[in-house]
Amino acid sequence: MDGVPARTVVARSFAEAGDHVETLTSDEIPVAAGGDGTVNLLARALRAAGKADRPLVMMPLGTGNAFGYRFGHGTVPGALLAIETGTPLAIDVMTTTHPDFPLALISISAGFEARMLASVPRGLWSQWIGLIPALLRVAPRSSSGIGVTVDGESLIEPAERVYNAGLYNLPYYGFGRLMWPDAEPADGVAEAVVCGSGRAYWRVLRRGLRTAQPVDGDPSSRRWRHARFRADRDVQIDGEVAAGGDFEVRVEPRGLTVLVVPRGGAAPPLSQ
Repeated sequence: MDGVPARTVVARSFAEAGDHVETLTSDEIPVAAGGDGTVNLLARALRAAGKADRPLVMMPLGTGNAFGYRFGHGTVPGALLAIETGTPLAIDVMTTTHPDFPLALISISAGFEARMLASVPRGLWSQWIGLIPALLRVAPRSSSGIGVTVDGESLIEPAERVYNAGLYNLPYYGFGRLMWPDAEPADGVAEAVVCGSGRAYWRVLRRGLRTAQPVDGDPSSRRWRHARFRADRDVQIDGEVAAGGDFEVRVEPRGLTVLVVPRGGAAPPLSQ
C-alpha cells in the first residue's frame, strides 16, 4: 500500500464524525482507528449521512476489538489487507430505542459484562494484572432487575436472578474469543443468550455457546428479530457502559457495509 494517499481526522462526538463523513470523496475508504465504540460512532455517522453502503474497515487500535475479528480486521495487518483487497459485505445491525445508543453492531448486555466494564478503568484493560481485583469483586455476583423478551417470548424476567443476559449480533467477544458461533452478521437474525449462573457463563467463555451443553436449561439461547430489553442498572453496548432502561431492539438486515478480508488472504487467521 506504499504511496496510497490517506488522511486522518479526529472525531470527539457524533456531530464531528458526521461532519467528516460528509467530506468523504468517492475513492476514500472510511476507517475507524480505535475500538468497538469508534466503529459504532463511524457506523452511526455513515448511516445518518445516507452512506451505509460505503464499505468501512476497523483499524483495531482499541481494547477488545470484537467487531474486527469476524471480518479479518482483528489485527493491523488484517485491516490493511481489507483496505487493499477486501470484498464488500452488507451486514445486519441492531437498531434500538435507547436514548444514547440508537445502534449496536456487536452486543447489548446486562449483568456481569456491564458490571465488569463499569468496574475497570480504561487504562487497565491492557494490563491483565489490573483486572484481577475488579474480577474478584464482580465475578461471584448475580443480578435481578433484568428482563429480555425476544419475538414475544420472555427469556428472563426482572424479578428473577441472572448472571448475564445479552443480545449478540456477531460471534466474537473482545480479544477475539469465539463465543456465539451461530451469530452470523448477514442472516437477518441475532442471538439472545441468558446465563443464569456464573458457571454457565464461564463455560461458554471457555468453549463457545454450542459446545457448552446446557445444565438444567442453563444457558438458554434464542435466535430473534425483535427484542425488548429491560435493566434497572447499567448495560453495555458495543463495549461502552450506558444507563439502563426499557428499550426496544430490532435486527435491521443490510444496515451497514464492511470490507471483508478475502478467504485465503495473508491476514492472520481468526482467533478461536
